[in-house]
Amino acid sequence: MVSKLIYSIKRYGLINFFNRLLHKFNLNLKLLDPIQKKRLFLSKEIEKISKGTVLSGEYKGTKFINSSDYFLAKSSQLLGTYELEVQTELINIISKNNLRYFINLGAGEGFHSVGIMNKKKLEKCISFEMDLKNLKNIERNFILNKIQNFEIFSKADIDFLDKIINYTDFNKSIFLFDIEGEEFKLLNENNLKILSKSFLIIEIHHFYFDEQELKKFITKLKEIFNIRYITTSDRNYSNINEISKFNDDEKWLMMSESRPETMKWIVCEPKF
Repeated sequence: MVSKLIYSIKRYGLINFFNRLLHKFNLNLKLLDPIQKKRLFLSKEIEKISKGTVLSGEYKGTKFINSSDYFLAKSSQLLGTYELEVQTELINIISKNNLRYFINLGAGEGFHSVGIMNKKKLEKCISFEMDLKNLKNIERNFILNKIQNFEIFSKADIDFLDKIINYTDFNKSIFLFDIEGEEFKLLNENNLKILSKSFLIIEIHHFYFDEQELKKFITKLKEIFNIRYITTSDRNYSNINEISKFNDDEKWLMMSESRPETMKWIVCEPKF
């Protein structure tokens, strides 16, 4: 126990160590270390430079407001580098398969929801989000981009498909799951059968869960879908002219997504 405590302090520093303790006890407090303060400053600079418009990536040109002052990945969203692999995968799958509906579970403030709709003009986007402030901001971002064909729900539960069945055709849909491990509950045997002709992209929070639990989940997915993996890959700031005057350290900090480890997503394609 003592060795784990020492390791945590060495790796994360005292400030981040205390933040983890505060989070564990559900205390809504956060201390910022010098790097986080720098990133917060850079996020505000990017907001000014971009005027709230995504500067690159698949969602370039999308107007986006993220009202959270302490969301440290805000700058990467406005730069257009945030979850770039997911952006590209969504666009490619939708285009290749002529999909018409996008369902985003754990939509945050609507980065993917609004970005996809602004790019592809689908028939409908359905977003699930548990945070009340984010729910309001998803709607604000849709309206800001003059997008009308959307539905927004609060936290998805086990019967989430019943709520949206009248809004979508599952055979023409792609689902994005970013719900901190709740996908293990929501994607049970019954729901997976219903979604057997849909496309799924599932963010894996492998660092939160038992390895055996994850293996069982993947085995279950393989019974119904062809699956493959995508991971966080290269980032390139050289084609974003708006940040050319920042130094290299600042550019890399702007593109950070504050991940605890390299992220991985499972892409599930129907076995047609």
